[in-house]
Amino acid sequence: MKPASTRRQDHRPGPPPPEAASPATDAPPRPSGVRHVVVALALLLGIVLYLDRAAISVLAPAIRHDLHLGPMAMGGIFTAFVWGYALFNLPAGWLGDRFGARRVLAGIVVLWSAFTALTAVAWSLASLLVLRFLFGSAEAGATPTVSQSFSRWIPVAERARAQGCYFAGMSAGVGLTPPLVTFCLLRWGWRPTFAMLGVVGLLWAAAWYLWYRDTPEEHPSVNAAERALLQLPPAASTEAGVNWRKVGKSRNLWSILLMYFTYGYTGYIYITWFPTYLMEARHLSTAMAGTLAALPGLLGMVAKPLGGWVSDRLTESRGLTFGRRSVGMFGFGLAAAVVVPGIFVSNPYLAVVCLAIGDGAASLAHGVCFAVCIDTGLKRAGIIAGLMLTLGSLGNAASALAFGFFLQFTGSWATPFLIGVAANLAGTLLWLNIHPEEQFA
Repeated sequence: MKPASTRRQDHRPGPPPPEAASPATDAPPRPSGVRHVVVALALLLGIVLYLDRAAISVLAPAIRHDLHLGPMAMGGIFTAFVWGYALFNLPAGWLGDRFGARRVLAGIVVLWSAFTALTAVAWSLASLLVLRFLFGSAEAGATPTVSQSFSRWIPVAERARAQGCYFAGMSAGVGLTPPLVTFCLLRWGWRPTFAMLGVVGLLWAAAWYLWYRDTPEEHPSVNAAERALLQLPPAASTEAGVNWRKVGKSRNLWSILLMYFTYGYTGYIYITWFPTYLMEARHLSTAMAGTLAALPGLLGMVAKPLGGWVSDRLTESRGLTFGRRSVGMFGFGLAAAVVVPGIFVSNPYLAVVCLAIGDGAASLAHGVCFAVCIDTGLKRAGIIAGLMLTLGSLGNAASALAFGFFLQFTGSWATPFLIGVAANLAGTLLWLNIHPEEQFA
């Protein structure tokens, strides 16, 4: 028989075995997902942006009828937007870098929504020219400021897919505009339609200003794990001036700008001339052409975030330069390859598929282009994006002029498309000179 003291020791509770400890108490906290909400709001902004931008294309016949405007006058109204957009990309990018995306982006959306709503009271060609110029000037700040926001909120491994989601919102806006705006036009007329579109933008601006903060450190819902994940430069660093001499002499910068000029030329084809091409060159009915003209936008909704996701994955596994260049070169190269049969194939539906794939292939690189602006610009991402968009706008203008010139003087649809093929090939080669790791600021 054991002694009593020994028996008491046998009944004492010992320390719990190691496996009984709760693993949850030792696991590091998961990063909060506030940055994903920033991306979701940017995607919604892309929808609103293109809904307001493309609405006038649907409403143009009614506007021309009421205000007694000819085709040339309507073309001038379209061009007024382009020039306003081109002139204010860089100043708006600087404002976003200097004052932060919360105030600047909310103010930009309020301005363009006001100009959208004011279009409802336009009474003449002159009033429409002024309003569209001011509308384009305000919209010019959206994408550079979104890039500035992403430079604060999105880590390197997620930048391209975040930009892809934003531009997918634009593609969704292109696809949603015809049915939504046509419904409003038939129900209420073109003037109330512009007024209602303005209200949508104001609602987005209010939500952004109330919820968004310029840095993760300022947002109450961001935990320490997400702040550590981001590891982004402090906001105070934006107060320093820009070394324009250094930036202007950068071969890397000029490669980025010229690359996006080529993208601006080819992408604008599908926004402006593609429906007319389907009707006049491919002899499709108006209804069929309107339906098939949505295909590039639908492909862009998938291609833009997909290209960003692939670029981010390749960046993680193969490095930043390979991750950005490979997607850019593949997208531009494939676009050049499929557009050629799209021009010359006799079957109109196969032509539509080839040309739509061409636009979708180039769209794979769209988000990557702006990820490069963040990679190289960091705290100056808004300025670099503004410069790039300015060159893209010049590409837009070159595209519109090239089609008008060749159609009027030669009657050729193939020639301006072939210039687009050459632009894609030039853009592919320019990607070889782009170094995302070389930072300007």
